[in-house]
Amino acid sequence: MKIIALNIYGYGKITETEINTNQHFIQFFGENEAGKSTMQSFIHSILFGFPTRKEQEPRREPRMHNLYGGKITVEFPDEAGPIEIERIKGKIQGDVKVYFDDGTVRGEDWLIKKLNFIDKKTYRSIFSFDVLGLQDIHKNMTEDKLQEYLLRAGALGSHEYDEMLSAIDTEMKSIYKKNGINPELNREMEEMSDITGRIKALEQTEEQYKHLVNEKIKTEESLNAKKNALYQLDTIRKQKMKEVMYHKDIKEWKSLEDKLNIDPVIFPEQGLERYEALKHQVQQTKQDIALRSEKLKVLKAELAGITLPDKSQLSYLESIQKKEPDIKQKHLEYARLNLAIETLEEEIVQLRRDIGWNHEHHEVDDSNIVKESVQTVLSKIDEVALEEQFLVREIDHLKSDIKQLNHDIERLEEEQISDDRIRIKKEVVDREFELKEKEKMFSLIEKDYEREKRERNRIKRGQSGLIIGISVIALITGIFYLFNSNWLMGGIFLAIGVITLLLLMLTNQKEDDSLRNDYEDEVKELKEIIETIKRNNNVDFDLNDARDLKMDLKTQKTKRISANVRLEEMKETLALKETTHDSLNTDLAAIKQDLKVNPDIENKYIVDAIHTIREIKQKRNQISRHNVEMDNINRELKEFKRSVKDELVKFDIHYDDSTVFYDVKNMVSKMYKDENHYNRLKDQISLLENEIKVLSERNNAGSEEIIQLFDYVDAEDEEEYYYFARKYKEYHSNIERFRELSEKLEEEHFDYDARNELSKFLLADLKEEEDAISEQIEEFNQKVQNEQKVLAELNSEISNLESDGKLSEVNHQFEMKKAFIQNLSQEYMSLNYIRILIETHIKAIKDERLPVVIEEARSIFEKVTRGRYINVIYDEDGIKVRHVNGQLFHPLELSQSTKEMLYISLRLSLIKALKGYYQLPLIIDDAFVHFDKERKKIIMDYLRSEVNDQVLYFTCNLDSAISSSQTVKLKERVK
Repeated sequence: MKIIALNIYGYGKITETEINTNQHFIQFFGENEAGKSTMQSFIHSILFGFPTRKEQEPRREPRMHNLYGGKITVEFPDEAGPIEIERIKGKIQGDVKVYFDDGTVRGEDWLIKKLNFIDKKTYRSIFSFDVLGLQDIHKNMTEDKLQEYLLRAGALGSHEYDEMLSAIDTEMKSIYKKNGINPELNREMEEMSDITGRIKALEQTEEQYKHLVNEKIKTEESLNAKKNALYQLDTIRKQKMKEVMYHKDIKEWKSLEDKLNIDPVIFPEQGLERYEALKHQVQQTKQDIALRSEKLKVLKAELAGITLPDKSQLSYLESIQKKEPDIKQKHLEYARLNLAIETLEEEIVQLRRDIGWNHEHHEVDDSNIVKESVQTVLSKIDEVALEEQFLVREIDHLKSDIKQLNHDIERLEEEQISDDRIRIKKEVVDREFELKEKEKMFSLIEKDYEREKRERNRIKRGQSGLIIGISVIALITGIFYLFNSNWLMGGIFLAIGVITLLLLMLTNQKEDDSLRNDYEDEVKELKEIIETIKRNNNVDFDLNDARDLKMDLKTQKTKRISANVRLEEMKETLALKETTHDSLNTDLAAIKQDLKVNPDIENKYIVDAIHTIREIKQKRNQISRHNVEMDNINRELKEFKRSVKDELVKFDIHYDDSTVFYDVKNMVSKMYKDENHYNRLKDQISLLENEIKVLSERNNAGSEEIIQLFDYVDAEDEEEYYYFARKYKEYHSNIERFRELSEKLEEEHFDYDARNELSKFLLADLKEEEDAISEQIEEFNQKVQNEQKVLAELNSEISNLESDGKLSEVNHQFEMKKAFIQNLSQEYMSLNYIRILIETHIKAIKDERLPVVIEEARSIFEKVTRGRYINVIYDEDGIKVRHVNGQLFHPLELSQSTKEMLYISLRLSLIKALKGYYQLPLIIDDAFVHFDKERKKIIMDYLRSEVNDQVLYFTCNLDSAISSSQTVKLKERVK
């Protein structure tokens, strides 16, 4: 992925800023507080979301601007065109839209998948360098910690696995800790120990229980003893089986030991090969001596028929022959000069025609002063022309922008919402808020009212029942007294009954719900008012959108005014540039007249015309020099012909300019051929005589060496020599087999005494012992089964005794505590298993990725250290580096900057290894501030030329070696 443009709507103190980043390497320069950290945070936020509270990072919402967020234009290798990623204020991490070149729009899910599900934390830990990360290397790290830091930089790049392991260790320590008191499992085990003590105390009071337990212990001990004996018998049986298996090898070993118990057989080293080679050599040497003797006779006869040439004649002819290149060169030079003069004349004619001269004007001034004045005028014309073109383009661009601004202003004016509608919309919003609050309050009041009403009805029902009961009892009592003619008491009780009924009627009157009705009427009235306003006015819009439209209209009008002012200024500047252009053209016309060239020649060819005039003068001077050289060459050729013509007649050679050197060469060649042939024959004769002498000496030496080989083994002839060779081979074959058997038996733990002892036994005896041991094992198995039945019966009786009383209760507590401890143990083991899985996963990643990373890091480290360190090695002890002198160094032994170079090499190598998963830009925040000038230049050159991904380098120290096209000065863009 490559970031080609940044468009910041509002982020921190940076607002309405556009930056072009369509470069492989970009330097963001700015003083302190210029916005470098803000720019980095903006890139992270657009790609991965605005910071949340959990991240403990400032959100950087602008205080003096409405918009929050911005847009990044990027290029993906597998996408057709540039893609715009826009994130603005919305949900906590912002609302994301991805705009494609064809007009398609995607969401955040597409972006997350496109970035291969990488998050902000992982991106920073792998693709971002800063000075704090490099300083971590020097925080008094131990050897193990530094190794882990470097290995993480080369394999993981992230601290997440370390944080997970720390959290798991903390949780494990809260469950169990060796020699701990507070962990839960330690406390439970302590309580279980107390319960065990209580169980033992209860068991001491029960004699029968104790007796059974003792019997159980005795039975278990007996059972364990029999099992131990059974194990030992099984071990003995296995040993017997092994002895049976290797009995054949032991017998063979003993047999070879008896055979080898003799004096070693003596034979020369490689005796057969040496004898056969010497025998073949002697035969071949005799044949070679005979052939060379015959050839020597033939060469001596040929040497007698050759006559040697005269040395003085040969020397004279060679002196003539040596002059051949010089004479031929002079002929060629004469012809070349003649042709060059003709060519120069033709070129002068053509050059005069090119600049419009009818004849040569040697008085014309073609000095550098004239040339520089012409170049100055031409450069001014080009500069003025470029400025005119720039102004024309800018004027057209401004006109297009003004036209677009007019169109946008018209559109925004049409979309504007009146102040009355905004005021009414605000009133509706306020009333809706008031309605919502009243409905919420009415809901709370209604719940309390219903609850109180239910409580009052319950009390009334109780009171009514009581009153009805009293009235019924009074009426019955009054009727009873009236039947007994006690009118006074009957009247009193009847009156009491009637009065209680009247009281009941009075208390059961219907309750007044006026308060509830008032609230309902008020809410209903407010709803009607809101509906009336909505029905009579168009309020179907968003207040924030309406305010944004007004703000956009104001901004666009301001931009239009600014554009119109710039347009007028550029038109005035263009008129001045056109006047200057005309004046410069007049100056060029005068220069053409002084040079006497064609006045119609184009301005850009005036300097070429001056060069042409210079070239005409140079060619005329060169023609004069060629004529002088031709006269000198002609005189030297005549002198040579006069001196050698008479002398060559003595050798029967007629002088001819074209053939004289050929004839001399043939004569010299014939003389040398006869001399060489004579010398070659003499050398061959001498060489053959020496070869015959050497071959004779070699033949004698071979014969003597064969006799020495026979004497070494005291052999009379060849047949006896071969016999001793076979005996020697057989002896050493037995030694080799004996050694193999000894090693094999020693690996199976058969020492020398055991082998000697076993070799005395027959295989049948060993098998008989094995069968006897097997029978004993069967007997012990039967006894073990019987005692296991007895143990089961004892356990059953003990369980019956434990079924009653406190012992059973305490045992129950023991089992509950045991189950709880088992659960805690399982949880502890699960955490331990997860920790092992994470550690295994980390090891797998290191084993798979580190070899690739280390190999690439070796090349990077060698480049950034300028060949001082030639290798990075990873083995069981960690990472080491090799110096050019061959020494190995641990990272702790390196200097501060070299350690930082090693860390950077591992990080860059990891990024290359992850190329198939992530292709993201690198962000570097003044990471090299502590480097010296040379090291910083090396690492900057590497980042600019070797790193394939885009690099964004933020710094407060401007690097002048980086071109202005690759530099962004933030202070010029911060508002």
